[in-house]
Amino acid sequence: MSKLVFTLVALFIIAQILGIYTGYVIIEDFHSNPYVNAITVTTDAESPANVLVFMLYVLIGAGLMIVLIRKLGLHLIIFQVLEFFLISTASSIVFYSFLRIFFNYDISTFGGIFLGLAFAGAKVLLPGLKNLAAVFATAGVGVIFGISLAPLPVILFLLFLSIYDYISVFKTKHMVEFADFIVKKELAFTVTSKAVIAGKERRIDLGTGDLIAPIIFEVSTLAYMPFTATIFVFIGALVSLAVFLMLVWKKRIVLPALPPLVFGMFIFFLLGMLLGFY
Repeated sequence: MSKLVFTLVALFIIAQILGIYTGYVIIEDFHSNPYVNAITVTTDAESPANVLVFMLYVLIGAGLMIVLIRKLGLHLIIFQVLEFFLISTASSIVFYSFLRIFFNYDISTFGGIFLGLAFAGAKVLLPGLKNLAAVFATAGVGVIFGISLAPLPVILFLLFLSIYDYISVFKTKHMVEFADFIVKKELAFTVTSKAVIAGKERRIDLGTGDLIAPIIFEVSTLAYMPFTATIFVFIGALVSLAVFLMLVWKKRIVLPALPPLVFGMFIFFLLGMLLGFY
C-alpha cells in the first residue's frame, strides 16, 4: 500500500476510534449532564423528517459558500473564522470525554471548552496541526449528529448525502471547486497525506465529511444497538475507504468518497444483521 494511502487510512482509523470513544462517553452522560444534553440538534431522533432538514442545511450551506467564493471573492479570513469556530466547538466535545476519566461534569465541561479554544488558537499559529485539528473536529461533529439521529434516519441521511456527493463532483462540479480552494489555503476541512515520490511531491486529500459520515453511523448504532453493530459499520467503512483510496491513487482521478464509503458501511451492517450479531 502506498505511503500516501496508508497515512490517510491511519488518520481515518484514529478519527473513527476517537468518535466511537467520545460517543460512548457522551451517551453515558447524556441524561445526567445538562451540558451534554444540549448538544443534540434534534428533538426527535427517530423522525425521518430530520433528514430533509439536514439536507436542506447542507444544500444552503454549500450554495452560500460557492456564491461567496465565485461572486464576492470571499476573503480567507472568513474561512479562518469558520475553521476556528468548528475546531473549538467540535474538539471541546472530544476533550470533555477524556477529562471525564478524571473529573466531574462541571470541570470536564468547562475544561473541554477551554482546551477546544486553545487548540483552535494553536492551529491558527501552527498550520502543521491541520490534520490533528481535522481529526478532532470530525470526531466531535460526528458525535453530535450520531446522538441526534437513530439508525434509520442516519441511513437515509447518508444515502441522500452520497447522491449529493456524486452530483456535486460529476455534474455541478462545485465540490471540486470548493475542495480546490480549501486545499490551496491549507484549511482543516481535509486531512492531507504528502510524500516525495520520484523527486516530486505528491499528496492526497480526504474531505472531513468523509470522516464524519462513518462516525455518525457508528455513534448512532452505539446509542441504539449492540456494540457489534458499531464494529461492523467501522469495518465496512475501513475496507471501502482502503479500496477507494487505492483506486484513486492508481488511476490518478478525482472521485467522490461518500458513495463507496456508505455502500461499504451498509453492506457490512446488513451482513452483521444477517449473521445474527444484532
